[in-house]
Amino acid sequence: MKEGQTAKGWRWLLGNLEEVACVALMAVMALLGFTNVVTRYAGFSLAYTEELLVAMMVWVTLLGAAVGFKRGAHLGLGFIRERLPQGAQWALEWLSLILVAGTMGAVSYLCLRYQISDEISMDTRTQALDIPQFWYSLAIPLGGLSMIIRSAQAALPGLRGRGRRNG
Repeated sequence: MKEGQTAKGWRWLLGNLEEVACVALMAVMALLGFTNVVTRYAGFSLAYTEELLVAMMVWVTLLGAAVGFKRGAHLGLGFIRERLPQGAQWALEWLSLILVAGTMGAVSYLCLRYQISDEISMDTRTQALDIPQFWYSLAIPLGGLSMIIRSAQAALPGLRGRGRRNG
């Protein structure tokens, strides 16, 4: 593989990191869920799989929300925005970006400051697998950061005047 192709592959991976992670997590979730169903019919249960499935679903939800921001797929008021003057559309893009960044920044900060720091200081562990709980909770600030980055990437063309987001 040539250097240019390698760099292009890394750029693609970074540009689609959330999608790749969601696909991998969903595949593992399907395998774990199927295995759990089969083993229950065989007379025993893999009870720990439920804990893993819930944790993975949280990650998929937050990373999937970031994908929605990247693609402009979240509910928007495009009908109203398209009827506004260009300057008002630009202001609305900024307002939307500021609200997303502010909300997700606050949620991420509060999770890191209070939830995760408490889980670490109290050595909180999961019920079934005895894993430190903060590994599961990291989905919140990392998903929030991903949503901020992807919403900014989606808004930049509209803010530069080179195009508009969908929705």
